[in-house]
Amino acid sequence: MKNKLLALLLFTLFVMPAAGQNADEENSADDGPSAPDLMELIDYNKSNNTKNGFSAHKQNYFLPVSYSGLNVDDGRIDHEIKFQISFKQRLLKFYGWAGYFGYTQKSFWQAYDLENSRPFRENNFNPEFFVRTKMWSGFRADFGAEHESNGRDMPKSRSWNRVYAMPYFENDYIIASIKGWYRIKEKKKVNALDVSGDDNPDIYKYYGYGEFGFTVKFPELRKTYLSTVLRYHPKYNKGSAEVNLTIPLSMSSMNVMVHYWEGYGESLVDYNLRQRKIGVGLNFTR
Repeated sequence: MKNKLLALLLFTLFVMPAAGQNADEENSADDGPSAPDLMELIDYNKSNNTKNGFSAHKQNYFLPVSYSGLNVDDGRIDHEIKFQISFKQRLLKFYGWAGYFGYTQKSFWQAYDLENSRPFRENNFNPEFFVRTKMWSGFRADFGAEHESNGRDMPKSRSWNRVYAMPYFENDYIIASIKGWYRIKEKKKVNALDVSGDDNPDIYKYYGYGEFGFTVKFPELRKTYLSTVLRYHPKYNKGSAEVNLTIPLSMSSMNVMVHYWEGYGESLVDYNLRQRKIGVGLNFTR
């Protein structure tokens, strides 16, 4: 009995593992990479996103609480959800330069307005094509053409087209950019409800002809970012200021975001309305 148990033990310890190893070797060509090789491949793809060229563009965020002090009688309530989705796809690459298609959508959702079935108050759609130069000692520039509209019927339809140039600089502590644009002119409307023609001919008075962006990085504060975007038209004394504070969350790739807006043009439908707005939520890309 003891001899049988000893033989069974020896068979379990030596014969079965060897057979399993042989089977694995025979099937390895069909099963693909082993677990360590697969993890190395995943890590490589994460750090070398060179094949598809798909990446984040502007900020991506979700603010479940966004409060406005604007007092306007258009049916909206003063608190809503605000979020932005933005990505770009590289179309070509040459000698350190690259061409991109970008898309950004900013939405304002009256999710707390139960009486009116929680409507989306406004969506701004912003597709663009641009060329990005190579980097020279932290400096580079984008040159592009973009369209922005809200896809609504008259009289709340808003849209415009522009070409722009945006040089910027970035290092471990700051990001600074200047974006200047020229609006492509549209024909004048025959009447206010005409579906063709310029929906907002005076938008330049409120948006101006450019904007200045500046971000301060705080590496010692867990890579906290404080960023601002400023627009101003000195002739009409109109503009806007946007300030965002983003603080990384522990054990996560997301950031807590505090968002502040002051001035004109937070959305296209409100381009000529001045308001002050504050929101709190999550930021996914900065």
